[in-house]
Amino acid sequence: MITEKIEKNLDLDYIFDRITVYTPYGEVQKKEMRPFSLGEESLLEEELNRTEKVLMLLEKHRYTFVEIRSQFKNMKDLRGSFKRVEENTVLSVVELFEIKVFLSILEKLQELLQKLPWNLPRELQIQPMFRLQKLLDPQESGVNTFYIYDEYSEELRAVREKIRDLENTINQAKIQTRDRVQAELGFKIRPNGELTINKGNREMMEMAAAYDGLVYSAETYMNITYKVKMDERFDQLFQQIEDLKLEEEAEEFRVRQKLTKEIETDLSGIYDNIRAVGALDLLIAKAYFALGFHGVRPALSKACILNIQEGRHIKVEDTLRKQGKSFTPITVELRKGVTCITGANMGGKTISLKLIGQLSAMAQFGIFVPAKGMTFSLKEYIFLSLGDLQSTDMGLSTFGAEIVEIKKILKRAAEKGLILIDELARGTNPSEGYALSKAIIEYLQDKNAITVITTHIDGLAEGPVCHLQVRGLVDVDFDALKEAWAQQEVGGIEIVHQYMDYRLEPVNGRSSVPKDAINIARLMGLDEVILEQAEKYLDR
Repeated sequence: MITEKIEKNLDLDYIFDRITVYTPYGEVQKKEMRPFSLGEESLLEEELNRTEKVLMLLEKHRYTFVEIRSQFKNMKDLRGSFKRVEENTVLSVVELFEIKVFLSILEKLQELLQKLPWNLPRELQIQPMFRLQKLLDPQESGVNTFYIYDEYSEELRAVREKIRDLENTINQAKIQTRDRVQAELGFKIRPNGELTINKGNREMMEMAAAYDGLVYSAETYMNITYKVKMDERFDQLFQQIEDLKLEEEAEEFRVRQKLTKEIETDLSGIYDNIRAVGALDLLIAKAYFALGFHGVRPALSKACILNIQEGRHIKVEDTLRKQGKSFTPITVELRKGVTCITGANMGGKTISLKLIGQLSAMAQFGIFVPAKGMTFSLKEYIFLSLGDLQSTDMGLSTFGAEIVEIKKILKRAAEKGLILIDELARGTNPSEGYALSKAIIEYLQDKNAITVITTHIDGLAEGPVCHLQVRGLVDVDFDALKEAWAQQEVGGIEIVHQYMDYRLEPVNGRSSVPKDAINIARLMGLDEVILEQAEKYLDR
């Protein structure tokens, strides 16, 4: 329907980058977005209805949506963990913790969605999984932490009790040993069983070194540290703890294995929730996009038409805004057959062409469009040729590569498509370029595709072709401008943008392409002597 290169030339990547999703699942669904095909009008209407519904809800429930998106931000990509469950790989404690958090977010999302007066479609419904939540929170504390709780296994509880008992025994024995050493030496020993002596205290150092109940631990240039010596019974107790910890680890593994199996039984429900979260995230993102860029719902028509009322090219608009300028909205009405847009270079013809393609693609993707209004019909393809097709790999010139591409699309001209060609046959000599362009226009005129061709060649827009012309510099008073420039010392490309009228207007009957090139050259500061000579040649 639309190639990757044409997507790029239409700046659709710029559009999709501004549809901001917050979950990894929404990101997946955004990447998998595809344009609705001919015959899927009802599905497209349903998608547009949903976006419109979210926009209406945003007016009165903005804070609820802020909370929903806040929950989205906390969602991690757990598809790898769920894949491991499918492969019968036992989940780690960290993975079980992350799943517990995921389940908690599902519950919070459902609570937030219930605050909205919205009868959610089934595929957007979040279903809390309380059985798994209780499984991963047997104490029902509601705290976002996870531990292999004693409640999971009596064997585990018993082993841990033995370990605790042994640790208490060791601690008591350490205290008794420390107290005994402290009493015999008369030195104060820290609770951790260490004794630090200043090296200036020779007597104390000698006593500690000679005492059998202390062992050397460490020293600095000022101090020396000894530790209370543990007897053999401590070694036996430590060994018992090590053995019990191995039993504990084995039992914890069995518990994790059991929990993994329990999660596996609910995988289908988990995947349903993942899809719902992704779809909801993307839908809300599309609504926020429409709100931020003043988008409107495109209206579907059964007739093969494309009407845009005051459409805006978002990327160009953003660029101009940064420069303190505004974008001139474009209004255009297109039918099947050929429409020619004429005007001088720098007159905005290419932007108009890209805007037509961009808004058409956005509408077909189910995205609200930046315009005052738009009516369109679904297309089987969108084709765009910008004259940037030079192919060094094939040894083709710009003209040769352009013909290769146009040959392919002409074979589909009988289908309901959108063909956009910028400066057809620009890469060859004017006479042959005119002849080829005229023949291609006549061939496309009675086909089912809507074709828009920009040109600055006279005569191509004659006959039954719909002719639109860029107003350009038609209303500019150059004599007044010359005087103003002389006083203000301004000019150049900024002046061209300032005074150029990019709006399109229909032309009835025979009309030559406006000769704005000389006037643009004048605005750019070319010597007036040269310009006057050029105007004489033009008059001839």
